[in-house]
Amino acid sequence: MSNNEKKVQYLGVKCRVKWFNQFKGYGFVEIEGNPNDIFLHFSVLDQAGIKKLNNDDIIICDVESAERGLKVSKICEVVMLNKYEISDREPEQVKAVMKWFNPAKGFGFAQMSTGEDVFIHASLLKKNRLESIEHGQTLNLIVRYTNFGYEAIELLSADEK
Repeated sequence: MSNNEKKVQYLGVKCRVKWFNQFKGYGFVEIEGNPNDIFLHFSVLDQAGIKKLNNDDIIICDVESAERGLKVSKICEVVMLNKYEISDREPEQVKAVMKWFNPAKGFGFAQMSTGEDVFIHASLLKKNRLESIEHGQTLNLIVRYTNFGYEAIELLSADEK
């Protein structure tokens, strides 16, 4: 981009993943109604704690102009991941007891007092600088409801076992 070109920036736009190849480390998204491809580099996914995106996933992101066109500079939110839709229900704070967590698989499950399971992704541990969660630990979580059940979106605290 030359010095006299104005830098274009879009904040919080809804984009659809056209394709993303995790082995190549990049892919492209598009804004609805805009035919231009928007470059998405794996480092932006990594910064957001996302391991993978699939075709047609929907993200809310910041987009800016780059040397060869537009690029995603930040992923703000994942609206739909792997055909997985997030409910309109408000997130809620709950206590749950850790059932199991497998660091090699990158996820585990805790159980709320209602008996319902809560999915816990490794990115939540990374965000809180934890290496693992032990079976039987009590967790204070913020959870949201998805079409697959409950998912932890914030780890407020983990009691010592």
